Amino acid sequence: MTLNNHIFSFLLILTMTNLFGQSEIATISFETKYLENQQTEFTINGQAILPSNERRIIKIYKTDFDTLTCSYNGKQIGTSVLKFKKNTEYIITINPCSFYDVRPADKPLKGVVRYNYISSKNDSINAILDFYSEKFISDKKTNYYSYIPSAMCFYGKKKIALADSKMEKELSSIYYHFLHGEKLTFVYDIDSKKQSLILDGYINEEETHPIMETIN
Repeated sequence: MTLNNHIFSFLLILTMTNLFGQSEIATISFETKYLENQQTEFTINGQAILPSNERRIIKIYKTDFDTLTCSYNGKQIGTSVLKFKKNTEYIITINPCSFYDVRPADKPLKGVVRYNYISSKNDSINAILDFYSEKFISDKKTNYYSYIPSAMCFYGKKKIALADSKMEKELSSIYYHFLHGEKLTFVYDIDSKKQSLILDGYINEEETHPIMETIN
């Protein structure tokens, strides 16, 4: 199975969790001034939503991550993971650099990620967050890392990945929308080819975390 298939399977498992068992809801609205004459559709936890001037109620997971897929002119252009909070309004906007972004209407906050690469060998790995990377050794959790977001795409999805630092080959990745200052752990087991994303909690606005050393 290819890496892309592993990633797709990971997202599909999240999406296919029983929606009928959920009782929590959130609200989505759109800034539509850039959506004229565009065939854009969003799918959130399996619920298809066409951009409009109306607020839409969405079902969200109590504990699992939520998924968002964007399609343009009938072609899927991106799938990402995020964590909505109940009874909260979110805004989706079309922008020129990441095509779309999503943020809470009140007090959006960027988050942090730490990494754990599980291997039977002593491997040198590159952790990647958006445009930044940091080298570390397998089987040792890294610090939590933050990032400096692009001014044009502050709320766009961010790539979280692990890559072989010698071969410069990507091993595992996922795209995530930070909304409320999530603290995440990204884990990849090279032997089982399994990846997982863990929500550790949320940062305080006063917290500071290092930025990775290298700009990709």
